[in-house]
Amino acid sequence: MSFFVTVAGKYVNEKRLDIISNNLANAQTAGFKASRPIFEMISSTEDETGQVGLLKNSYVKLSDTYIDFSDASIVESGAKLDMAILGPGFFSVMTPEGVQYTRNGQFMLDKSSRLVTMSGEPVMGKGGEITINVSDGKEILIEGDGSIYLGKDLVDTIKVVEFKDLNGLKPVSKSNFTYTGNEAGETPKLYSIRQGSYETSNVNVVLEMVDLIHTMRAFECYTKIDQMFSDINGKLTELAKF
Repeated sequence: MSFFVTVAGKYVNEKRLDIISNNLANAQTAGFKASRPIFEMISSTEDETGQVGLLKNSYVKLSDTYIDFSDASIVESGAKLDMAILGPGFFSVMTPEGVQYTRNGQFMLDKSSRLVTMSGEPVMGKGGEITINVSDGKEILIEGDGSIYLGKDLVDTIKVVEFKDLNGLKPVSKSNFTYTGNEAGETPKLYSIRQGSYETSNVNVVLEMVDLIHTMRAFECYTKIDQMFSDINGKLTELAKF
């Protein structure tokens, strides 16, 4: 194993630890989607001196990460304004940076009676921002298609959007995404809204812990080998002085 391969292995496992740690830190974050590493095998016929010959170095590179958009468990909170999307799609929320998308359906009313996220971002309906003027003890009812009723009066319908190219969705916060692709989001054909519930994180803590243990062992192994190369280099430097 060459010094270069050792450094590459140490770096890859360090980045894997960062990804796993972030996933575990958000295991209880509603609407959070876990990140996964993308590895690439690199082979070179050059050695450390730049000489070309037979295969000299072969190592794994962390080329990118992707988001695991698999469904998470649904929690029944009983809160009238909480919503879970059953099926594909994302809620649309307005932020200072523009429209963003989330699976986190923990909502509330702000001082202006607007439906907002827990961070205060307005939730978008098909008519724009949604205002629910609760009065006279009227009950809030949310139908499966996202229609919001105050008593018997239709307020608005929750805007749910899906994208064919999920790779265009990039995380901008713990549960919000921005879309960087070219396609316009469409309303899913098959989905429903469940009132009084929200989607949890899709992080599997057990699997992440197993991956954490394996990655830590690999990192420690590469660190020891790196130290060994450093010690050898130090001794060779001392010998060169004589």
